[in-house]
Amino acid sequence: MMGYGGYGYGMMGYGWGWIIMLGILIIVVLGIIALFRYLQHPGTAYRNDLSNKAIDILNERYARGEISDEEYKRKKAEMKT
Repeated sequence: MMGYGGYGYGMMGYGWGWIIMLGILIIVVLGIIALFRYLQHPGTAYRNDLSNKAIDILNERYARGEISDEEYKRKKAEMKT
């Protein structure tokens, strides 16, 4: 009991301190990993989703006869770049 200020178990409490510290460490490491993954490919899933929707709309317009073959090919080529 000496040296612990009379609390008996010190800073670590009843053995839960190391579990809490490990949990915080895991959360920090997962946060850093998520940050690196985001910085490598920011928003690519969102851009791909928008591109797919645009091509679907273009295909529908072409199927309904609203646009010509030349216009369809030109717009589709523009979307791929």
